[in-house]
Amino acid sequence: MPKEDKTKRAFEMIEQGVTDVFSSENYKKYLTCCSRFHNYSTNNTLLILAQKPDATLVAGYQSWQKNFNRHVNRGEKGLFILAPVTNKIIRLMDKADENGNPILDKDGNPVKEERVVNQLNYTVTTVFDISQTSGDPLPSLLHTLSGSSDEILAFIDTVYDICTIPIDYASPEKDSVLASGAKGYYSPLQDRIVVNMELEDMQIAKTLIHEYAHSILHRHSDKDSDQKEIEAESLAFVLCDHFGIDTSEYSFGYIAGYSAEDPSRLKSILNDIQSTAHQLIDQMEPLFEDNLRKRTMAHEYISPVDMDDLCNDLLIQVTNTIRSTDEQQLEDTQLYQAIDSHLYESFQKDASQLKIQEYLYSNHKDFRNTLKQMIFQECRNDDYNPYEDHPFISQSRERANYELFASIASPVLNNEALYIQYGAIGMKDLHIEVLDDNRFVMARSEVINGDLCSDPRMEIRVDQTNRLLYPETWQMDSMEVYQQVQRDPIKVPQMGRFLNEWMTGIQENSYKVKAVYCQNECYESSEDIRRFCKEHNLAGMAPKPREKER
Repeated sequence: MPKEDKTKRAFEMIEQGVTDVFSSENYKKYLTCCSRFHNYSTNNTLLILAQKPDATLVAGYQSWQKNFNRHVNRGEKGLFILAPVTNKIIRLMDKADENGNPILDKDGNPVKEERVVNQLNYTVTTVFDISQTSGDPLPSLLHTLSGSSDEILAFIDTVYDICTIPIDYASPEKDSVLASGAKGYYSPLQDRIVVNMELEDMQIAKTLIHEYAHSILHRHSDKDSDQKEIEAESLAFVLCDHFGIDTSEYSFGYIAGYSAEDPSRLKSILNDIQSTAHQLIDQMEPLFEDNLRKRTMAHEYISPVDMDDLCNDLLIQVTNTIRSTDEQQLEDTQLYQAIDSHLYESFQKDASQLKIQEYLYSNHKDFRNTLKQMIFQECRNDDYNPYEDHPFISQSRERANYELFASIASPVLNNEALYIQYGAIGMKDLHIEVLDDNRFVMARSEVINGDLCSDPRMEIRVDQTNRLLYPETWQMDSMEVYQQVQRDPIKVPQMGRFLNEWMTGIQENSYKVKAVYCQNECYESSEDIRRFCKEHNLAGMAPKPREKER
């Protein structure tokens, strides 16, 4: 879906989502709850905040019990406010006729009469904030977001990348605004964003982009608070939605809470911020892709091709630096320390270009070890030629495994055979066959009780361009074990080592070809197999002539 259409769809989702909130049963409960809270005068509001700055919702002792099924906690001190009290008193007042005109006596003086009137006085009473009570939760349009993922963490990284003002984390215990229940806020006076440090990653991502929206839209704005919140939350939702983070349940309720009095304003406000959404998406997309890549790679197997792509230039740079100094002659331990130091200098010098490499160096053990080991080898290499080969590929176990596989099954590798069977004295037969393009299976099998059992069986994938071989699955029928290797950072190296040992053992145990199946031909006689092996560079695995066997 084109970027503009995707953004348009997100804004349409906001309108429909808010409409749905207004018609929901939860919204009716929310309004009923709100109606039960008293609207306090300005003077009483000031009195409450002077005594408890983080107060949010207050009610009397009996009101909490009767209306909300909550109870004031033991030992809580009430907040003093002024409550109006009406007293009835008798006053002597002028008597008036039905038209309101005063009635006069014979001397022309107003006739007096006694009347009961209401007199307004104030008395001191106490209320309690919701934080001083326990009991049933109040109906709310908002639900705290929870969870985490690589996408969420990459989104947070991206907000940090584009944000030009400080982002601080604080505890509600030490920040009065957060103590009031806010998940975060933007301070125009200090020009900084503050986020509740106790939130989960999903809520942090949502809160960060919301407050960042405030910082770019409302730094010098005279818009009313409702419009500011609708704009910030709408923009935050659109951005989260674009990058695959679903905050609809939270955002629609949030926006509804601020647009309830005038829903018709919503469409106009959304139209006003669409261009800002497009600009931010364009700015964030390349950064998000890089951040997601580094987050994903941090807990995945990194292939030789990825290592070469990320680190070949860095390898040359650091190796050349060390080889141009006396550091090349250092003892092994000291040389590794020098490599580490030069790498960190490179990360700091080219921070924007080496962001992924620096992150992986700190968070991916195999990446760090492979990079340092390769630089160490190149520093010690007397025939070092930085532009002749790519060592992350050429010196990898995956390349070594490709060469081993080619040495025992080149016809399969080159699509000249579909299946080859091998045998060795005292050993289970070995089978290698084509699965599909660049995918093959190796299995050491035997028939037990009429069933073909494989111990082990491995599916492998070949990168023909770079001459690399990767394990994909591993199976042991006798142990009822089946594993998918995929990009597991532990399993892939383990299975790579196992595959290397297995293929080395095939040659050491003198396996010989027993049968070859091609597209249109089968080779099963010793003479045909020997001829086939000779023609396809497998002479060492051809069965011996019978006279030599005798």
